[in-house]
Amino acid sequence: MLSDKSRPVIEATLALVGSRIGAITPNFYSRLFAAHPELLDGLFSRSNQRSGTQQQALAGSIAAFATHLVNNPGTLPETVLSRIAHRHASLGITEPQYQVVYEHLFAAIAEDLAEVITPEIAEAWTEVYWLMADALIKLEKGLYAAQANGKMWTPWKVAAKTPAGIGSMTFTLEPADDTPVTAALPGQYVSVKVQLPDGLRQVRQYSLSGDAGTSRSFTTKLDDGGEVSPVLHNAVEVGDILEISNPYGEITLKDGDGPV
Repeated sequence: MLSDKSRPVIEATLALVGSRIGAITPNFYSRLFAAHPELLDGLFSRSNQRSGTQQQALAGSIAAFATHLVNNPGTLPETVLSRIAHRHASLGITEPQYQVVYEHLFAAIAEDLAEVITPEIAEAWTEVYWLMADALIKLEKGLYAAQANGKMWTPWKVAAKTPAGIGSMTFTLEPADDTPVTAALPGQYVSVKVQLPDGLRQVRQYSLSGDAGTSRSFTTKLDDGGEVSPVLHNAVEVGDILEISNPYGEITLKDGDGPV
């Protein structure tokens, strides 16, 4: 939990950092990708970077986490952390990557707040970051351990590609190797990794449909201005191999015959 030393500092600077974090995060991502361009290949969404969606998500999660620590001493925002952890696990996020993010994020914070930041402010926000990071790391390790295999990505063959209404396509996949398959729960999703025409790999999440368990079917709607759905609709054919993640998603349909 947030220390007694850091709490008053966070309370005093939360509004300032919250007001500036929308400007801090583009600087952070610029630094991150300059140092680690490989992170755009199969991990971060290039289109989300262009639109600013990813920056907004990071800014919102950090500000919300700090606000929760201040307003709810002794607790963590479990629901939000669970959602983020499932998303991270579906992308194969690993513990060392949190240190990489920390280095570039706090360099961006120090630059943006250079006129006001003090060692005490930096230390307090460092504590907030690692409280959030450590909580996510713990959750993600648990999610990885619960899988039937230890792989981030496994190959699946496209067994069927079926039109599903105007501009939509359903893909049915079958395992392409002997990797143990994790049974999916109703409501979960998988990440699908595809290679774009320029060679870059990009990932999107798709909700699973059909029977729960070891089958894999998902439906995607064509976005002519997108990067991934045009490849799936126009280039991927029956017999091709797609890389997909294990199933994730914290909101699932529970067993029973009661109302949904």
